[in-house]
Amino acid sequence: MYRHIFVAIDDSPTSRKALKEAIELARIHGAALEIAHAIDENLVHVFHSRGMTTTTRNELKHVLRANAEECLERAAESARQAGVKTESRLLRGHGEHSSDLIASAIRESGADLLVVGSHGRRGVRRLLLGSVAENLVRKVNVSILIVRGSEPADKGTA
Repeated sequence: MYRHIFVAIDDSPTSRKALKEAIELARIHGAALEIAHAIDENLVHVFHSRGMTTTTRNELKHVLRANAEECLERAAESARQAGVKTESRLLRGHGEHSSDLIASAIRESGADLLVVGSHGRRGVRRLLLGSVAENLVRKVNVSILIVRGSEPADKGTA
């Protein structure tokens, strides 16, 4: 029986599917649900210093945080509507990989289950973008439920 479920989300369809699974598991087990979203504020510096944006660093940080907080609030409201005790957490990094931020938060939280979505990328996309879910499997010492996205597997692979 789970007592504290931790779900890591972004704003993707796969993440929303993982959130639904986490809410249902928390409801069934009477567990607390902790919802987290990780952002890398170092990206603000990268975008700004390379001329990729005309906004100021502070404006860009504000938009990044506001979007993350809005995502967390929508997720927390879904959990509350299902009758699940929930708390949300914005994980802010400065160059760390999302999986490192999430793994650290899980250790601090005392969670006994991690729920995370996997986009199911293959080939070059996986090589370039990496897999947060795959990295978390190696970094955390709690059970993990990986919820698959609906992206079809590459054709022609065995």
